[in-house]
Amino acid sequence: MWLWLHLISWAVLAVAAGIALFSRTRQFVMWTMIARVCYLVSIISGVVLMRFSFNRNPMLTVIKILIAIGLIGLLEMAFADKKQQHLSKIIIWSAIAAFVLVTVVGFALAQFRPFI
Repeated sequence: MWLWLHLISWAVLAVAAGIALFSRTRQFVMWTMIARVCYLVSIISGVVLMRFSFNRNPMLTVIKILIAIGLIGLLEMAFADKKQQHLSKIIIWSAIAAFVLVTVVGFALAQFRPFI
């Protein structure tokens, strides 16, 4: 259950952040709040899942935690830039790269269990 909750919260986070950053909608604040709620759900479910993955691979678990914290920071910087009407392409590409890394490392830690 925790694994699916974690997976779904990251998927909703990707959609909410994408809509908030790349659309010209006036509902920017709503989508950023949805993304922030997804942060909380992801952090809580990640702490629960960390108990299992840390026993198997402690180094990869710590790396995933650091990349995920960096991703949250990059998304918050992107949200701040979008609010000030000058979104940086470097931050966007860095956030996309961090999201891909978190996804790959997360699936490796879960031993690709949700899809096998």
